[in-house]
Amino acid sequence: MSTQLDERSGVSAVVLAAGMSTRMGTLKPLLPVRGKPLLQNVLENVRCAQVDEIIVVLGRSADLIQARIPFDSVKVIINNAYQDGMATSLRAGLLEVSPEADAALVVLGDQPFVRPETIDRIVSHYREHNPQIVIPVYDGSRGNPVLIDRSVFPELMRLSGDTGCRAIFEKYPDTILRVAVDDPAVLFDLDTPEDFKKAGP
Repeated sequence: MSTQLDERSGVSAVVLAAGMSTRMGTLKPLLPVRGKPLLQNVLENVRCAQVDEIIVVLGRSADLIQARIPFDSVKVIINNAYQDGMATSLRAGLLEVSPEADAALVVLGDQPFVRPETIDRIVSHYREHNPQIVIPVYDGSRGNPVLIDRSVFPELMRLSGDTGCRAIFEKYPDTILRVAVDDPAVLFDLDTPEDFKKAGP
């Protein structure tokens, strides 16, 4: 994570990890992946990328998660309305984004394999082309994380229920930048026990 003023990317990362883990049947952030909790993998990848700050939104079992995972240099937000859907977590995270940030990278807390280099590619294309939305694309399919310019924050703040950034894509057809990435992990999130088995040890 950037620390020097001249290294600032203008991008804050908002990690959404407040879900109810209904389909998985157990608390996803603490599932063991590569010998450590799933969410810890996510945070370590984001820490190695070109973002100025990391905000993680927790909900269900937040105390237990905080006891098991190191959150050094991460701003932890508790979304008490997490049962009302992803939009509440997105809103809670965006409200905490630094006023100095130009954009937010919305990171899903159940995608532990997205490489820091992939995040850097998304951020660098944003800095170079100044679109309102940047979406990573692998093999023709769009994935996550998605980068959102501050100008779009008000639109996201109006979302409700279990909806995320994709709900607004059709409103910005001319200002979305799709960036090809060589990282299949942008398409892979751990939602079910079958997904977890595919992830391996």
